[in-house]
Amino acid sequence: MTSFTRHEFHGLFVSERDKLFRMLTRLTGNAQDAEDLLQETFLTAWRKRATFEGRGAPEGFLRTTALRQYLNWHARGARRPQEHSTELVASEPPVPQLGAEPLERDEARDFLVGRVRAELERLPREAREVFLLFRFEGLSCPEIAEALGAPLKTVQTRLRRATLALAERLEPLREHFLAP
Repeated sequence: MTSFTRHEFHGLFVSERDKLFRMLTRLTGNAQDAEDLLQETFLTAWRKRATFEGRGAPEGFLRTTALRQYLNWHARGARRPQEHSTELVASEPPVPQLGAEPLERDEARDFLVGRVRAELERLPREAREVFLLFRFEGLSCPEIAEALGAPLKTVQTRLRRATLALAERLEPLREHFLAP
């Protein structure tokens, strides 16, 4: 396929919109911004459909378009406030105990998810983006490098630094929840 027909593009839209929305929401931290970027992604992809030469997967073409839309958006500083507050407050709530009761497990899980989100937000933007794309979206380092227009070694370094920083910052929680 060297370009997209209307029918093919519609099928691609239906199959990829949720994945792209999820990725953009993780990157922006805001569903409204993600929705705006998703619309821009599909508009741009449709306008530039003739540039798709069939050398890669159409999904990759869309993903790259979405990532470029995100990077341009970020460079413009067009961000809304994050929907999930991930700022660490001066006095952290006590760490809930991991018990056998469903409510206790839910509380502990919610606490952990909140802390992971907070630590992700503390990462430098570039490292955070690479980490999210690799760990949550399942992209390989070469795919991320191509999509971001960054050298492969840079992507690998950002991923390593993000992983080490998160592991270090979350280690006390790991010890707490996995202690015998």
